[in-house]
Parts: sequence; C-alpha cells; structure tokens
Amino acid sequence: MKEIKYAYCNECEDLVEFDVIEQNITEQYKGENVKFKFRTGRCRYCGSEVATDVDYNTRRSKAKIKAYKQLKGIIKLDEISEILEKYDIGKEALADIAGFGKVTIKRYYEGFIPAKEYSDRLLEFLNKESSFINAVEISKNKVKPVTYRKITARYERLCEIGNSKTEQIVNYIVTQLEEVTPLALEKLLAFSNGVNYALNGDRMIDEECQAWQHGPVYPVVYNKYKKFGYKPIDDGIHSSHGCMLSKVSQEELKAIDMVLDTFGLYSPKTLETISHKQTPWIEKRRGYGPKEASHEVIDEKAVKVYYIQNKLNSEEQIMKYILECLKRV
Repeated sequence: MKEIKYAYCNECEDLVEFDVIEQNITEQYKGENVKFKFRTGRCRYCGSEVATDVDYNTRRSKAKIKAYKQLKGIIKLDEISEILEKYDIGKEALADIAGFGKVTIKRYYEGFIPAKEYSDRLLEFLNKESSFINAVEISKNKVKPVTYRKITARYERLCEIGNSKTEQIVNYIVTQLEEVTPLALEKLLAFSNGVNYALNGDRMIDEECQAWQHGPVYPVVYNKYKKFGYKPIDDGIHSSHGCMLSKVSQEELKAIDMVLDTFGLYSPKTLETISHKQTPWIEKRRGYGPKEASHEVIDEKAVKVYYIQNKLNSEEQIMKYILECLKRV
C-alpha cells in the first residue's frame, strides 16, 4: 500500500494529507522582491502551505537566501569553500589576508550574509589569482610561516595550470572523477581529444600522443604523473574559476564531459582494451611485439577520421561503440 504522510496545517488546525508541488515563489527579503523555486507542501483540503518534514523551513529559508545572493551578486557559500580549496587555506587565514576580522569567514558558514564590499573582495580572489597573491604578500606578517609556504606552493601550481591547456584538462578530469590512475588518465585524454574531433572538428590536445604498449600515451603527461603508479592521482584542485579552465572552451568541456560520462564509467584496464581496438593506435604498433616499447607518434589526421567515421559525437553513440569494442575482446 502507498504510504500516507501527514503534516500539521495551521488553517485546518489538524494533521492533514498533503501534496508536494514545485512552485515559483516571490517574497520580500531585506527590502527586495526575491524569486525562487521551491517544492512546497500544500494541504489537500485548503491549499495552505505546510511543513512536510522537520527540515522544511530551513531548506526554504536557504533557497530564499541563495536567490537573494544571486540577485545582489553576493558570493555563495560554495564559492567561499572553493576559495579555501583553491588556495589550500583555512578560514581564519583567508579572513586575515582579505583584511577582515578573524572570525568573519566562520560567521558566513553560520548563516551570516557578506556585505557587498566583502563579497566583491572574495569574488576577486576566486576569479583573479594575482589579486589573491598580492594580498598575501601585503598581509604576510599576519599568517604563520607554514601557512605562507603552503599558499605560495599552491600558487605555483595554479600558475602551472594557468599556463597549460593540457594541465587544465588533466586537473578537470582528475577532480571530476575523483579516482583516476595514470593509466586511466592517458586513455581519457586520448578519448577526449578524439571525441572533440567528432563533436567540434578540432584538435584539443597539442602534445604528441605515442602508441605505447598499453595504448595511447602523452609522454609529457606520463612523466609528470607516473609517480602515482597504480594509485589514483590525488593532487587535483577543485576549482573552475580564474585560471583553472581559461584555455578550455565550453565546446571542448562538452566533449570532455561526454567522455567522462561514458568511458569514465570503466576501469583502467577496460579503457586500455578499448584503446587497443582503435585503428590509429593499431597502425603505429605494426612491427612491434605486444610488450615491446615504442615511441611512434599517432597520426592526428587518422584520429580525426576514425572518430568522425565512428560518429563518436554523442553519449548514445559512444556507449554503443564501447559495447561493440568489448564484444570483440
């Protein structure tokens, strides 16, 4: 039997059955008309709004505050968290560097809304790495030496990512999938480059890709991440603002996401198996034994033709392709 749930209705002054309806709500908040969507509980008898569970009013309040922040251009809590992750910094240290009171950032996590001036300062840090590091140097005497060293080390890594499209793609893949080994990374990079040909018609990764025994490999990427061996790469930075994806277009991101939502579902060894079915890799392995090393460069024109001919420009087509590859194992 279907479970019947009840909520207290103030108008009916009784426990009533209710429906949950997604609605567009407009309410006053801090002198502004705030519009937001919320799944409201509605009494089946009088239509009044009812709280469907103990967290109902909290969720509703958060939805309204989030809408207000968007309306006023106020930084969101997840964006503040992104700053902390991006620069590998704590809440108190961020407050010191920004020139706020020490507990200011902590108070935002307790529900306080940042003043526009403070919000703009934090948004500048999120979107402009040079502004942040300049503020660090100005307030260097306020932070602990160990914190300063961590920040400067992270800034060097951010500069490295900002200067390299390939590093931006690598960081994106690593942070989106969470557990990516060097073997899986190489295949996902090659597949992303190929799918981008099929989807957008262009090459996405400029580094040369070689036909190694375990599939296509970008030596530049391999040499940087081989230290992780068979373990997942764990040095990704969870951020998408500022320099993080500055060299990657939205069209290219669509191709990468398509790969992560399809090829990204499979194990590193399965990805290797799929890569061994691809003609551009096979052509460059001719004359080499299964375990023999090779540094033959895979022909990008062949990659483009292969991905376009196989119509690997949609998730549906890619999943069909993967299943066909695995049938032939």
